[in-house]
Amino acid sequence: MIRKNVAGDQPQIDTTAFVDPSAIIIGRVIIGGNTYIGPGVVLRADRFSDIDEISKIDIGSNCSIQDLAVIHCRAETPIIIKDDTSISHGVIIHGATSIGSRCFVGARSIITNSMIEDSVYIRSNAIVENVHLAQEIAVPNNAVIEAQDMTIGLRKITAKEKEFIVKCVAENREFAMRYKYSLTD
Repeated sequence: MIRKNVAGDQPQIDTTAFVDPSAIIIGRVIIGGNTYIGPGVVLRADRFSDIDEISKIDIGSNCSIQDLAVIHCRAETPIIIKDDTSISHGVIIHGATSIGSRCFVGARSIITNSMIEDSVYIRSNAIVENVHLAQEIAVPNNAVIEAQDMTIGLRKITAKEKEFIVKCVAENREFAMRYKYSLTD
């Protein structure tokens, strides 16, 4: 379902993107080219008045938002996901959050009120709240990072992890294109 929010904002979806029919996209949401939005995804950009110029969800090109992910920005908060980024199954992204290019966020992770630079690799079930992650950082499985000083011991991503992100981006491009042009009603 694709619909307006209470302020009347209609989602803007690039013609080369694929949005699964079971996804719910509400409000001031921008989806870039060759981006894949999987089954059961919820993208909700609440904005209660046109005075609020900040609130939006902006997803770049060649991204993948996998099954059952929930991305919700509250009034007066943006969520930005830059190009070539993969958001895995069941991820929750909330509040004012920015995720850089070429990032991977593992299944069932939660990202809230954080700034994540380019090429960050976040493993499954991680919780990242109220922090800034520098580029090329790896967050381990089940990590809870809720204060800036907790980022000090995080390691740089490996060559293998970088390769994994590149592979994900290539597959994501295929998802959007294949689903967009092969499924018929």
